[in-house]
Amino acid sequence: MVAEKDTVLKNSDNKVAYELNYENNLDKAIADDSDRALIKRILELLEDAKAEEIVLIDAQHRSSLADYLLICEGRSQLHCRGIAENVEHNLKREGEASLGIEGEREGNWVLLDYGNIILHVFHPEIRKYYRLEELYEQGPGQNSTKMSMTSE
Repeated sequence: MVAEKDTVLKNSDNKVAYELNYENNLDKAIADDSDRALIKRILELLEDAKAEEIVLIDAQHRSSLADYLLICEGRSQLHCRGIAENVEHNLKREGEASLGIEGEREGNWVLLDYGNIILHVFHPEIRKYYRLEELYEQGPGQNSTKMSMTSE
């Protein structure tokens, strides 16, 4: 289970903000209960599907599209599609249908829209090319927190 793992959250300067488990990190970082619950569930599903390089970006002051971006990658196009299908299928079964899905057929960059939360599942080469994390670090607005969900 995700809550049992030790993790490190890093801010946009790549400095360790605090070290706890996912549960405590998200409780401190995300005020809205429904957003926090959905992000926790998506993280569990990403872990189940063996997603890699998971990053959560607080985009509340940087984007009008969503408050949070979850970004991860799969090892291949098939793995990316599998990650997205796992999240979409399980959340839909639990009553949380996505507002839209893009790129599922190709599997290079699959986007799942859950309103305040957008999940991006990238093939590693495509993620490096688009550098989505960097776009949100450089954008105008107040401080935005980038949290890297990597095990230490």
